[in-house]
Amino acid sequence: MTSNKTDQVLSIKSLGIRRSERWLFRELDFQLQAGEVIQVVGPNGAGKTSLLRSICGLLPHAEGQVNWKSINDISVLPIFLGHLPAVKPELSVLENLLYHPLAGQFVSQDKIELAIDEVGLSFYSDTAARHLSAGQIRRVGLARLLLAKTDCWILDEPFTSLDIDGCHWLEEKIASFVKQGGSVLLTSHQAINLTVPLKLLELDQAEQFNYVS
Repeated sequence: MTSNKTDQVLSIKSLGIRRSERWLFRELDFQLQAGEVIQVVGPNGAGKTSLLRSICGLLPHAEGQVNWKSINDISVLPIFLGHLPAVKPELSVLENLLYHPLAGQFVSQDKIELAIDEVGLSFYSDTAARHLSAGQIRRVGLARLLLAKTDCWILDEPFTSLDIDGCHWLEEKIASFVKQGGSVLLTSHQAINLTVPLKLLELDQAEQFNYVS
């Protein structure tokens, strides 16, 4: 896959991840460009979540390199939205966002309240997360995407627990983010309908990978 290095946000070279004595995959090479969406696909156990976590520095890889674009010697910091919500049940919706720094930076309450309204939780701002449905908890996590000052989203099953309207909303947000030059790497067991091109990176449990345009 050829690329313009000036637009390259992430470069993966000869990456290999193993679980106990079994390799999930090896010799994985791909690049994520600005204004691009890549969906990682493959059967259960192929290593999709492990790949995303390793890229974000949350899981060690056994071999290979993960290289993020640097601006003024500072690497791009992506926001990672995991399959499990990073939401404390005893805190309210507002408190979860107010007390959770994004890349070490706190966001003003005014901006947080706007994000809460946009994800449809304005009536639940002061409600403890333990009283929310699974879909509403997912929306708390998605509000962080709106608040993050980053050019890259790493999303592991972001459509989980969302209703139809929520899925459409997230698809529109992903497309808008990409059209503005952002880049997205995601996994999803659900069909995705975007108004921007979507590339597939297939992990096939054969220690190989395939690009499917």
